[in-house]
Amino acid sequence: MFHSGPHYQIVFVIHGMCRFLENIQQLCRPSDIIFLKPGQTQEIVSVSQKSNCRLLGITIPEESLVMLSDPTCDLAANFRFAPYNTAVIPGEMKSTMLLRNMITKLDTLKDEDMKPGIELYEKSLFTTFLVLFLRTCIQSDQMYQFHQKKMLMIDDVFEYISQHLTEDLSLKKLEEVFFISGEHISREFKKSTGVTLHSYITRARIDLSKKYLLQDLSVRDVCQLCGFSSYNHFFKMFKKECGMTPMEYYQKTCEKKDTDRIF
Repeated sequence: MFHSGPHYQIVFVIHGMCRFLENIQQLCRPSDIIFLKPGQTQEIVSVSQKSNCRLLGITIPEESLVMLSDPTCDLAANFRFAPYNTAVIPGEMKSTMLLRNMITKLDTLKDEDMKPGIELYEKSLFTTFLVLFLRTCIQSDQMYQFHQKKMLMIDDVFEYISQHLTEDLSLKKLEEVFFISGEHISREFKKSTGVTLHSYITRARIDLSKKYLLQDLSVRDVCQLCGFSSYNHFFKMFKKECGMTPMEYYQKTCEKKDTDRIF
């Protein structure tokens, strides 16, 4: 259980995997850094009961930030107002390993035999650590915001496709709507869903065409209503997705309905 009280707390995950309890429910891996602001209380538990999770924590009073600041950088103000939207700094960031090495070095300074200049060295190293940590937090937040923006964009693409399924959904059209290159939209869509944008649109249109077919509309009318570029393209895609032609689907579905009605 970590109580930050009036101070900042920086917790390094040295070994094992852990997770937050209560509100956050976030998984932390080795080399991740957990950052707690003043006034926070957080319980952190090991993921596995068979192996312990080893953490290294450092408590930073705001007075230390004030003391180590200079006219070019007010550390206290930056720590207080920097836009942190995530409490965990991922270990894959390049600077996290450097931060871990620096804090380990600070922790072992007391055991060194070489004493001359050790206080100045410790102050300089700790100041560098704080500045690098602050910069890493800001960079981590920017990465988080970029990721959130990408996810929001994909949600918007889903919504647009749903509302305009029978209209033009070419990459060029999506570029005009979202002001993002069609190739980028297509690439991010595949990353997020595991299927290509073209496949998703085709399947959605095929599902819609099934409903129209059962309303006794002609195959050519259904093709036009569902936004397919040509009758041949619709026929080919329907057979590929369903394993039968549109008319075979209509006849088979009607026969099943009649059979169910009899029984």
